[in-house]
Amino acid sequence: MKEIFDKIRREFAEYSKGERLFVLAMMLSSFFVSMEAAITRNAAQSIYTHIFGSTHFPYVWIASVPLNLFLVAFYNYFITRIGPYRIMVITVAVGLIINTFCAFLLPAVRPLAFFLYLWKDIFIILMFQQLWSVIHSTIKIGKAKYLYGIFFGMGGIGSVFGSLVPGFLAVRLGTEKLLLLTLPLYVVIVFMYKWSLAAREKIHLAQDIQTIDRDATDIMGGLQLIKKSPFLKFILLIVLIMQVSCTLLDFQFNVHVAAKLPDQDMRTEFFGRFFGVVNTVNILLQFVGAWLLVHLGGLQRAHTFVPLVLFCETILYLFFGGFPFMALTYGTIKCFDYSVFGIIKEMLYQPLKVEEKFKAKAIIDVFTYRSAKAVASLIILLLQYLFLKNILILLSVTLSFLMVAWILLIRSMFGHYHVKVRENFLEQ
Repeated sequence: MKEIFDKIRREFAEYSKGERLFVLAMMLSSFFVSMEAAITRNAAQSIYTHIFGSTHFPYVWIASVPLNLFLVAFYNYFITRIGPYRIMVITVAVGLIINTFCAFLLPAVRPLAFFLYLWKDIFIILMFQQLWSVIHSTIKIGKAKYLYGIFFGMGGIGSVFGSLVPGFLAVRLGTEKLLLLTLPLYVVIVFMYKWSLAAREKIHLAQDIQTIDRDATDIMGGLQLIKKSPFLKFILLIVLIMQVSCTLLDFQFNVHVAAKLPDQDMRTEFFGRFFGVVNTVNILLQFVGAWLLVHLGGLQRAHTFVPLVLFCETILYLFFGGFPFMALTYGTIKCFDYSVFGIIKEMLYQPLKVEEKFKAKAIIDVFTYRSAKAVASLIILLLQYLFLKNILILLSVTLSFLMVAWILLIRSMFGHYHVKVRENFLEQ
């Protein structure tokens, strides 16, 4: 282990000034974006549960689909027309305005709770879509194994700090006023992103992110790239299954929590502390766990590890039931989503062309994530209509089948992945 870390340290010493500044800027960007998300997510989730109830989550998840379709179209159309930096500024400005209005007008203006819940997921995905598209176009494959873990790890640390805010201040300040604490973070995020773009200009052989074909930067351009590539279709499917599974568990977990903690501020405090634990585990997985999985077992085994663990935990809940096993399974999938799965999924984009890293990735990482929530919502609503009393158990049965399908997809996907790696090597 010491030899491995010595090797990484020696390689860092060989980086140019531009590369070091870029890595530092992206580490800090990931930290502050995740910190903001941790505050807003916990507040929005608790406010929505208080106003609409835990059984109404499927309706807001379904509503997210057309909004996400619009945002993906907006992003893909404007990415080369006004540039990544201006897109980032617009995203941050909208987030700042929404959080300010919600802090002062909730709970009096009840529809704002619906919109805040929609925006909190869209914002974090749009932010990381922009960060990771630049990272993919700058970092080479050989450096991705450890640098990606570092970027995610800094995000994990930011999430821990962000979770401390609702975890210890929700009851004291009130859930709505927590949103005001995110406002300074938006300014810092814009500054860090601008710094990272300036640093990458000094890096030799970084892909030119201004040369994407403008005629194909609408949403259809991204869909056409996915349609033509079997490999991108596999990425889309495993992301879809992961997010459907995450949403089903999200619903089950919120039903349990709403029954145990009916008070809004107490529930916000619990979410803050629960996700504080989740994010602490994330840090270990992001800095060490994911890298070890890839280094010792390879990328394919690392991908298989995720659904295999979730399958085992789902079976435990089916046999023993209760909140502790649900909290364990939900905590695990959240840990994986923010760390192991996030890192190894991002590594799949490395051998792709720059257009695929921006346009197709936007479809998969923004629209597919939210569409998965709609698919999960339809499953929940159907089961609620047919089997109201046994819905939590039936959802876990559904999850177990999804895990099996996920494992089978991974086996097929990596045949295409190795072809992409060879093509990328020959092009260089």
